[in-house]
Amino acid sequence: MRNVHMRKIILTILSVFLFFGIHAQMNYLEKGNKLIYFGIAIGVNYGDFKVVRQPKLNALQTDSVKLISSKFGPGFDLGIIGNVQFHKYWDLRLVPTLSFSDKSIEFTDQDNRVNTKTVSSIYLSMPLYLRYKSKPIKDFRFFVLGGLRYNYDLNSNSNERNTETQLLVNKHDVGAEMGLGFQIFFPSFVLSPEIKVYHSLINIKRPNDALIYSRAIDKMFSRIFTLTFNLEG
Repeated sequence: MRNVHMRKIILTILSVFLFFGIHAQMNYLEKGNKLIYFGIAIGVNYGDFKVVRQPKLNALQTDSVKLISSKFGPGFDLGIIGNVQFHKYWDLRLVPTLSFSDKSIEFTDQDNRVNTKTVSSIYLSMPLYLRYKSKPIKDFRFFVLGGLRYNYDLNSNSNERNTETQLLVNKHDVGAEMGLGFQIFFPSFVLSPEIKVYHSLINIKRPNDALIYSRAIDKMFSRIFTLTFNLEG
């Protein structure tokens, strides 16, 4: 009698797992084979500048600046996803994004006084990614991605009004971005958390001779770490 009850329990458990396994695979079959689909991307970012000091030949004009250090600042991203699955393992993705970012640089003078300059940016970003996906494990799979990203700083004009106190950066920035993440297939949408790293390929520092801290810097490159949650249908 006890064996009969045990068999019923085992069969019930197996039936439950089989039911969810079948439906999980159906989620992937329905959502994972679309040629074109869209979605939204919501994320948080932390960014800073890679700073290159002026060479020693020009140090006489900036000798009061002893140390320059870059500090990470927080930001927020909101984007729209367009995805073309041209192969079962490969995607081409365009994700126009509005990105808010604050980055700070600390300047220490010879008397160890610290002056912090913050650059606030509102980027209209156009990243283009190539994404490679692993084989699905029911409703789950990993992916890696990489590509180029163009940024247009909508806030650069307002920074120009304070040239005596403000570090200036170029409106245009181009860089490389790469990342990794995973997909979870639900009945009505696909959730894709991902982590990405961005680095400028061009110098974005603009000369500002009215500010000694600007004269102390030769080059500036933007670096951004982003955690994004993609919701795709």
